[in-house]
Amino acid sequence: MKLKYIKLSTDFVLLFLTNFCLFAQIPMEKVLNRITIASKNGTRGLVDTIGFAHTEEQMNFIGKLCEKLEKENIIKNQKKYNLSEQTGIIAGVSPHDDYIISGRVYTNVIRFIKAKTIVLIGNSHWSQTFGVHDKLIFGNFKNWTGPYSPVKVSPLRDEIIKILPEESFIVKNKIIETEHSLEALIPFLQYYNKNFEIIPILIPVMTWESMNKLGRELSSAFKNIITGKNLKLGTDIAFLISTDGVHYGDYGWSYYGYYPFGTDAEGYIKATKQDHELIADFLTGQLKSEKIHKFFSKCVNQKNVYEYKITWCGRFSVSFGLNFLSILMKDLNRKPLNGFLLRYGTSIAFPTLPVEKFGLGLTGPTNLHHFVSHVAIGYK
Repeated sequence: MKLKYIKLSTDFVLLFLTNFCLFAQIPMEKVLNRITIASKNGTRGLVDTIGFAHTEEQMNFIGKLCEKLEKENIIKNQKKYNLSEQTGIIAGVSPHDDYIISGRVYTNVIRFIKAKTIVLIGNSHWSQTFGVHDKLIFGNFKNWTGPYSPVKVSPLRDEIIKILPEESFIVKNKIIETEHSLEALIPFLQYYNKNFEIIPILIPVMTWESMNKLGRELSSAFKNIITGKNLKLGTDIAFLISTDGVHYGDYGWSYYGYYPFGTDAEGYIKATKQDHELIADFLTGQLKSEKIHKFFSKCVNQKNVYEYKITWCGRFSVSFGLNFLSILMKDLNRKPLNGFLLRYGTSIAFPTLPVEKFGLGLTGPTNLHHFVSHVAIGYK
């Protein structure tokens, strides 16, 4: 009886840690135990070696396969949005879920990120555990682990930090190295471009007022650097926001279960319809602060931002990132960015990729009682 209890408890903890994509307060020890490959000599290690590729062989196979599977959709998008193989978009939104179920979605947006410096904006899932809120989170790693070679952190990160008010950010490697939301983007970025640098930024729980304040401060810092160094958007610098969409179902989400439409086929259709409405109404078309605020208000209880209304994983990273970009375009005297949907899917929408032979797989269940949505959006 005791052994059975331990097994159930372990299964629950693993499911909770690997597949719970909201913001939670869990014991610090469990958060730190997420690290699979330790950081070393100034290079950030890895959290997830099951959901994401971490070797050249794995990523070569996945990248080539996703390009093949998505060829028809990529061509359709190129015609629809006037894109080419040489197009470098200014910003994008990408998933950060297991490649076996969402790799096809990643490839539709990351293939168009071509800048030398890429600003990565991601969730800080465990910000409550670290007691951090309403601040930007940076690390001081020199490199990040990539499947092909280490990825250099741009020296622009430190310039940004020097410009920002001290009370507006925190530098904490433990938060950076236990978070998977940006780690997921590196292999796909490196598959398409072996020569780029990154500026990683994590977004914890925060109010809309903080988003606006920090967005203005971050925009001011980037404006100084972009204009001072004559950087070209999309070529010299681009922005990539990490998110997964709705976390839906009545199983495996602990007390964060979300299934207002039920957990049958009809509920699935209604849940994905809600996603498409959020994307069409607030995340695509002209990027304006008012639209992003409405998206944030749809997903988050404005009286208590620790409570969700719709379980969109990136309700903070997407809201902050897009609001910041809308402010930046104004500060640079540019017209608003225009967003366009490149791909949408869920963890049960496509056949799984055949990656088990490489030691990759799922970190959580995929069924009508537990699924996640994935979205790829471009901005130019």
